[in-house]
Order: sequence, then C-alpha cells, then structure tokens
Amino acid sequence: MRFEPGLLLRMTSPANAFASALRGSLVIGWGPAAVVTTLLSGAPLHAQTAPTTPPSNQPARQQQQQQPTARRGIGQLGQTTIFDNVFNPAISLSADFAAVGSTQRETTETANRFHLRSVELGVVGRVDPLLSYQLYLHFDEHVAEVEEAFVLADNWLPDTFQLKAGRFNLDFGKLSPLHDHDLLLLDKPQVLQEYLGGSLRGTGLELHHWFPLGDYQLVRWSVGACNSLDGDAHSTFGPASGHHHEDDEGPTHLGGNEAENLAVHGRASLLLELGTRTTVQLGISGAWAPEIRFSYDNGSGTRTRSLRRGLLGADVSIKHLDPGTGQGTTFVAEVLLSRKDTFDTTTETRSTVESTGFYALLEHSLGQRWTLGASGGKFGHAETEGLDSWDAGIYSTWHVDEFNRLRLEGRRFDDPDQSYWGFTLQWTIILGSHGHGIDW
Repeated sequence: MRFEPGLLLRMTSPANAFASALRGSLVIGWGPAAVVTTLLSGAPLHAQTAPTTPPSNQPARQQQQQQPTARRGIGQLGQTTIFDNVFNPAISLSADFAAVGSTQRETTETANRFHLRSVELGVVGRVDPLLSYQLYLHFDEHVAEVEEAFVLADNWLPDTFQLKAGRFNLDFGKLSPLHDHDLLLLDKPQVLQEYLGGSLRGTGLELHHWFPLGDYQLVRWSVGACNSLDGDAHSTFGPASGHHHEDDEGPTHLGGNEAENLAVHGRASLLLELGTRTTVQLGISGAWAPEIRFSYDNGSGTRTRSLRRGLLGADVSIKHLDPGTGQGTTFVAEVLLSRKDTFDTTTETRSTVESTGFYALLEHSLGQRWTLGASGGKFGHAETEGLDSWDAGIYSTWHVDEFNRLRLEGRRFDDPDQSYWGFTLQWTIILGSHGHGIDW
C-alpha cells in the first residue's frame, strides 16, 4: 500500500476516520488520522469479530448457533473449542518468479536460469482491540525462514504512539523496509545491498509516533533498539545476489550481554502535500551498533574483539499522480554514509572504512496499467577503501491487474573486477489481501 496525492485533502471527521480505521476499513478520510492509522500498522489488519446476530425471522436454533462466541486464548475466561475458526487471521501469499540472463564471466546461482525468487506467506490478524500480529514466512528453492514476526500495539498507547516488538525490517530509509515484491524495480539498489545487506533487520522494539502540522503536512518519527543490525536480501544481481544474510560471512558474532551493547536506530520524515496531485517526503535515518563482539582462533587460543558499525541516510521522494487517468511521475533518491570497523584475523589489526553511496529512481506511469522507469547509483565499497561500483538500468512494468504483474528490466553493472549486463523478466502474483503498510 502506497501513499497517494490527495489523501490529506479528502477531509471528513477525524473521529469517523479513526473509527473506520480501527474496524479494519481501508476507506481514507481525514488525512493524518486515516492515512497513518489505517496504513502504518500494516495492511490489511482484519478485526477478529464474531458473526453478528442473524435476523429475527430465522429459526431460533439457527440464531443460537450463530451467536457470537468467545475465542480460546491464554486465560480461562470465555473458552471455546480449538476447532472454532471464527477468529482465524487473514492469510495471503505472494510469489515472485524470474527468467534471468547475464553476460557475467562467472555467473551467480541466480543468473542465466529460471529463478523462483520468493514465495511469501503472510498471516495477519487482530489479537484484540489493542494489538495486531503479523507473520511473514519466506520460502525459495533452498531455504525457509521467518522474514518478519512481530506484535504491533496500534491502539494501546496514548495519542498516536505505536509500539512494535519482535523481528522486523527496521525503520531505516525509504526502500530498505520494503519487501522485494513491493519494489518499483527488480532488486534493492546496490548501495543498500552493500551497506545494509538489502533490508536492515533486527529483533527488538521500535516506537513510532506521528502528528500533523496543519492540514497539509505530517511528521513521523521512530526510535528502536535491537540485538544487532542484520541484513537480508533475495537479490538477483548486486553485492547481495542470491539469498544473502550479511552476518553469514566473517567472524562469529557473540553479541553483547549488556544494554549498552544493543544496536539503536531511528528515523524522522516530513510529508507535505503540494496541491491535490503532488506529495513530497523528506527523511533522515540513522543506525549505530556500538559493540559487535566476535571470537576467533589465532592459533594459540580463542580471542575476543569488538567492532563498531554506523549508518546515516537522507532521502527524498516526490510523487505526482492524476487519479483519474493514472498518469504520473515518481522520483526517489537516497544518500548513505557507512562507517564500518573490519578486523583482519591474520594480522590481528582493526581498521575503519568510511564510504558513501547513493541511488536515484525515476518512474513514469502511462496509465493505470503501464509504467516506464530508470534507476542508477554509485557506492564506495563498505570494507575496502578506494573501490567503487555503479549501475544503471531501465525497466517497464505491466500491471495486468491488482494481483498479477509482469516486469522487464535491463541493467548495466560496473564493478572493479568486471563489467556486465543483466536482463530479467519478472512475474509476480498475489493471493489474498497481501500488504505491509505504508512505505514511508
């Protein structure tokens, strides 16, 4: 689900919009309340309510059978059978398939072949009027894993505060939190793969808050703490090609045993409406891991060392859309600064590498179904000073309907060891109502 121009201007009563959002409705009313309450918590969040009482002209026995029933839960109150499916969560699935070609001299496991990139199963539902829960499981040809699993206190805290707890994509930057099938192009930009590992992910807590500035501006901020800054990607090309976890390489991480060793992160963004068709978003993000402890064997015994990891980012998004024709233009750009400690276990020396990178994306919608886009970026390598890589490509997307999408993409890559072309035909389908909330 993406924010579209005009949402902040479709004004009704804030109370009515808020009530509709709590009922799981996707009807957009007053801008700030409706947009954030309905979308930020993740779409869709279907309220777990029992069937309503049938009309009085139905037989009494049938009315008794359809009366609301209590859900079987943790406590002893209101127990019902475990086979009662009245309160089942919403279940959905997205599948991503690609035909991949490349001129690489040494191709990766995903190039020059058919590639089942991802099958994602979503299980989403309301725990009670105060909480919702979201679970996303990833499957491909080789791996099954938990992509995200978190509880969201979306109607428990005062004002517009929300609290997320579990394992999730951290609120950092514009594209990092998005699942790959929600991207405007095939893969996460290369600079995100190099610095974040694709999506920056962690297990911990994240606090969100938003507030309006008049009728046409909205501010949101978040802060969080997690065990570590993990990276996860399902990229076809780039530094994280294949199913990649950033912590799969290098020394074994032990983590910290004290609170000050936790990784922290935060983001602030400003959303503005410029007329009824144009929205602008400005954002800044930061993440810091003060102590990443690991052990290694130097031949005479096991030793422990500590490294630090820092990330800063700034992003801008501009979207102009004509709701009537579907024509419009989207521009997204982000700049990142990486500061990373590395340790050579052979010489037992630690060094710090500072590097910067960026990406930019421009997409034009020809109508409700077709889009044309171009993107590119450049970055300095996160662990080696003096090495740069860049890429540039074009793509076209055909939205056959809401649940069926085809995309053709060609891209040029320039790395220190080789330059090559990559071509993909991507086919994405969705079963059920599958979404991950507003991408801001």
